[in-house]
Amino acid sequence: MRMKATFKQYTPAELYINMNDPETLEADGPNEVPTTGFRPTGGAFLDAFVNNLHRYGLRTGDYHAALLGIKRTDMCTSVFTLTGMKYTDFIETYILLMANDLLKIKKKELKEVSQRLGFGSYSGFYRFMMRKKMGKPSRR
Repeated sequence: MRMKATFKQYTPAELYINMNDPETLEADGPNEVPTTGFRPTGGAFLDAFVNNLHRYGLRTGDYHAALLGIKRTDMCTSVFTLTGMKYTDFIETYILLMANDLLKIKKKELKEVSQRLGFGSYSGFYRFMMRKKMGKPSRR
């Protein structure tokens, strides 16, 4: 049986900022609006991890661990501890949030969107969206 954490665990939706809809940031309070694309937690590890995820997109655990300078298993354990989600579940959910926003930008080509999210090709992005039951990537 899993024990409930005695500290705040963050979900991707709590961290991600919809950059296409900035008026939602007013509800966050009088603090300065973050320019990173995510809400900082104050935790050095989680903020660095989410910054890398937001910046480089969907990559392997080895890739993100190398950016942090730690072992993949340590990174996955830390992500699970701080979020309550497995590494793959967390990054896929975060990438889906980003994808939904990027697909709303009419000026961006679908190939550009897929590259921004860390996919090597549009077909990889297409398969990801279909596997996640999000439908064919298109302008929303």
